[in-house]
Amino acid sequence: MIEVRTLQEAAFEQLREAIIRGTYQPGQRLKQQELARSLGCSPVPVREALYRLAAEGFVVFDPQRGARVADFNSREVEQMYDIRTMLEGYAARRAAERITPEVARRLTGILDKMDAPDISPVDWVRLNWEFHDGLYACADHEFLRKMISSLRRSMEPYLRLDVAQVGNYAAGRRDHRRILQACVRRSGKLASRFTIAHLRRTAQGIIRYVRAHWK
Repeated sequence: MIEVRTLQEAAFEQLREAIIRGTYQPGQRLKQQELARSLGCSPVPVREALYRLAAEGFVVFDPQRGARVADFNSREVEQMYDIRTMLEGYAARRAAERITPEVARRLTGILDKMDAPDISPVDWVRLNWEFHDGLYACADHEFLRKMISSLRRSMEPYLRLDVAQVGNYAAGRRDHRRILQACVRRSGKLASRFTIAHLRRTAQGIIRYVRAHWK
């Protein structure tokens, strides 16, 4: 069982890296037998790897054609981040007006965990969302929070791409601290400004990478 899991993990990592680097283009079919031959394994770990990649948004399953690479394009990123900056800038402004010392301490604890030098990409993505969602909960606007959460889920492949290839942990850490400090100081204007700047910086990196690796 350990060997099977190891093969599955290896297939998953290699296929995800190949997609991220543009070896497989958006819309390209991923045939299990061919992938198994290229990876030097049986189709079983490849199939499981494709299911995991589908769960992360890198692969989609077509009932007629099987697995294919998900569509990535810079225009979609631009449009999504246009909406995110409007929604999250507003949410940060409201949060700054309502944040409590208890919430500020909890969010600080999350940022402290994100400062770990050996933090994994998986943990970064998880803690990053815990921070932002925890902050936006202070906005006291549940519909707004749900809209942000829904949009973020639709962006999951791009967010994982950002962490895997584009992301700058140092810049992200700095941005998060600035946002939280602005909220603690009750400066809605600064909290909104720093949040928007943070999202735009992230978007620019993803857009550059997508344009360089996918048509």
